[in-house]
Amino acid sequence: MMSPQISVVIITLGRQTLYRLVSKLLNQEISCEYEIILISQSQLNEDLLQDNKIEIFNKKPNLGYSYYRNLGIQHSKGDIIAFIDDDEEPMDEHWLDELTLPIITQKELVTTAGYHIPLGQGYLADSISFLGFPGGGFVGFETMWHVDERRYTRHICTGNLAIKKALLERLGGFDETLKHGSEDVYLGEILVNNDIKIKYVGQATVFHDARSGLVNIMKWNIRRGKSAYELGKKKQIRSMHLKGRITSSIKILQKAIFTKYFPAVALLMVMQYFSQLLGYWIRQVSEANNKQSI
Repeated sequence: MMSPQISVVIITLGRQTLYRLVSKLLNQEISCEYEIILISQSQLNEDLLQDNKIEIFNKKPNLGYSYYRNLGIQHSKGDIIAFIDDDEEPMDEHWLDELTLPIITQKELVTTAGYHIPLGQGYLADSISFLGFPGGGFVGFETMWHVDERRYTRHICTGNLAIKKALLERLGGFDETLKHGSEDVYLGEILVNNDIKIKYVGQATVFHDARSGLVNIMKWNIRRGKSAYELGKKKQIRSMHLKGRITSSIKILQKAIFTKYFPAVALLMVMQYFSQLLGYWIRQVSEANNKQSI
């Protein structure tokens, strides 16, 4: 294979959805060469991953999302890095071309898009999708985050992102103090604060399985609470981030209010708040205990 222009980086827990994703990636229609970099935290079935585009790097688990993304950057050979997560898949064979074309032909530095989570997967799963996570959920990226008339935004989804490798390296990659998430929020703010425009490419939306189960959603929001504590230490983005969350919550309620999902959405919002508060407190206590033990 010729030297790739694009490196597709996937951080994987070894979920079965990975193999479906890789199959879709290998069938992308794009004129330039690309590679697929897998940063795995568990044993993979390598018999299903036999292709000269694929490289696998095994690392021990629980080192943080930013750490694994930075490893992907280090191992990438392409000038452009595209990120997608192992529980997603392209909607069609043009995803990679659509996501990277503004960088290749229009001299953009960063592009992003959201996730498509259709309704019809059960009342609870559909109600969770109405919350707008991950990546916009059922309500869509543009409900969750502002996109201006020129199609620029100030938010990135690290599960659907393309960015120049040189820019990532210049900015120091992802902040590894954000071990539980929010690395997309923080990098997005760094880009905006450095006057680097983020192009929203709506046609590059990817499919994401719906989240389901109250225990699962509570665990996920506890982790988000931990990441909120870590992000809260970055004082320069607190007010803007909080304002954006309040605005998106209002928009979600407006979309849900005349649907059968409204009671569950309102209840889930309350549960989401308290689960995140619990996660925030757990992370705060953990850090205080670590400081006392030093």
